Amino acid sequence: MALEPGGRAAKLGNRYEGRWVVRQLLRVLNDDLLAVTCEAVGDDERGVDLWVEHPDGVRQYQQCKIRNASKDHWSIADLAHQGILAAMKLHLDRQPTNQFAIVTPLTSVLLHDICESARSSSGDPEEFFSFQIEAIGQDRRNGFRQFCQRLDLNSNTEEGRAQAFSYLRRFFIEPWPDTNASREDLIGQARMHVCMDSDGTPSTVVAVLAAFTQDNLGKRLD
Repeated sequence: MALEPGGRAAKLGNRYEGRWVVRQLLRVLNDDLLAVTCEAVGDDERGVDLWVEHPDGVRQYQQCKIRNASKDHWSIADLAHQGILAAMKLHLDRQPTNQFAIVTPLTSVLLHDICESARSSSGDPEEFFSFQIEAIGQDRRNGFRQFCQRLDLNSNTEEGRAQAFSYLRRFFIEPWPDTNASREDLIGQARMHVCMDSDGTPSTVVAVLAAFTQDNLGKRLD
C-alpha cells in the first residue's frame, strides 16, 4: 500500500514517537486505556500526534517532542515558540475535562513543578497563587507570570489566575527517555501478550502493533 506523502506517512517511521504509540496500545490491551487515536483529522489533529481515552472518559491529547533544537531542556519560552502552549490552549479550551501532554526525554523542571503543585492544591486558584506561587520564591513567581503572558492571560486579575490554574492542572510533561532502557521496558510490556504456544516474540508484538497503527491512522483503536 502506497503511503501518503508528508507528515502522516512519516510519523510512525519516527522511532521515538512510534515506540510511544505502541506503548499506549499496550495500555489499551491491558485495559489501562479505552482507546488510542493516532494522527486524527480535523481539530483533533491540530498540534497533537495522538490522543488517548482514559476509562473515566478523560481525553488526553499528546504531542511527542524528542528534541528542542540543541537544548537539553524546555523553557516556558521554548514551549511557546514551538507552538506547544498554543496547542495545549486549543485542546483544553474545547472541553473542561480534556488534558494535554508533551511527551519528551527533555526536562522542564520549573513548569513541571508548578503543574504538579496545581494538581496537589486544594483546588482554589487564589489559595494556589498565594501559597504555592507567591510564597515559594522569585523563580516560581516569574515562571507563573511568564506562563500567563505566553497565553495572553493577565496574572494580576483573579480571572486570569483562575484560567492559568485550570490549564496548569491539566497540562502534563510526560518523561519518556530515548534510551535502551525505555526500549527494553517496551519489550517487557509486550512479552505478556505473546502466546506461549506460538513462535511469536515480544519484538514481533511491537512490530505488529506499529504496523497496525500505520495502517489505521486517524481511526479510534480500542
